[in-house]
Amino acid sequence: MGKLALTSLAVAVLVLTGCSQKSPEVDMTKKDVTSSTKTDDGMSALQKLIASLEANSKKVYFDFDKYNIRKDQQANVDANAALFNSAEAKQFSIKVEGNCDEFGTDEYNYALGLKRAKSVKDGLVAKGMVADRVTVVSYGESNPTCNDKNKECWDKNRRAEFKVLP
Repeated sequence: MGKLALTSLAVAVLVLTGCSQKSPEVDMTKKDVTSSTKTDDGMSALQKLIASLEANSKKVYFDFDKYNIRKDQQANVDANAALFNSAEAKQFSIKVEGNCDEFGTDEYNYALGLKRAKSVKDGLVAKGMVADRVTVVSYGESNPTCNDKNKECWDKNRRAEFKVLP
């Protein structure tokens, strides 16, 4: 019985003294400029790099009701593969977003957008990108860049775009 009482007393002392909270002493009047990751315009270096990669990526356009990469768009796929395989971009994943014009049902356009995104992913992987770094998504006709009712506008909406994911 004495051992149990002594053990209980030791545990109680450890619990009461070992778990005390101390508030950290921080001088909030000084600004530490070395730990700041923000640049002059308020964006972090990581955000700037992501924005730069997205701005330098090239959209890939498709023909009506098609998901194969056109010959005139192969250079865009090649340029994107080189960009996303660069040393500064290797740390990121890439999301390929497939888009369609307004023709066809919602279901059909989502399927077509997914095929377009997968086609571009396959093109990037063929140029040396690691497949696990590339994800695909379809927005169907729900993400138009142009809302006019003419051929030029519809051509702009049949595309694959790229988002850089941290």
